[in-house]
Formats: sequence, structure tokens, C-alpha cells
Amino acid sequence: MDQVAAFCTLPPEQVAEHAELLIAADWLAEADTTGDRLRGQLTERILPLSGLL
Repeated sequence: MDQVAAFCTLPPEQVAEHAELLIAADWLAEADTTGDRLRGQLTERILPLSGLL
């Protein structure tokens, strides 16, 4: 979670909240922030951008 937070310039405790916002914005189809990790799936419309990360 620390690496995700650093990449996004967020405190680690805010990653889960922002993952929910990305789901609401239709960037992520799902997200799991349990176990100190972020696992998720990009939506189909965002998938072509995944190569830019």
C-alpha cells in the first residue's frame, strides 16, 4: 500500500477511499484494499491506458 500511496501522492490510509472514487468514476471495475495491498481491475474503457502506467 505504501508504494501505491507514493505513486499517487496520497497517505496510505486514503488509498481505499480513493479506490472507491475510481470505481464510482468507472475507472476501476472492482478494488480490494485488504491485506495492505491494492488489487483491482480496470474497466474496459480504461484498459487501453494501462500501458501508460
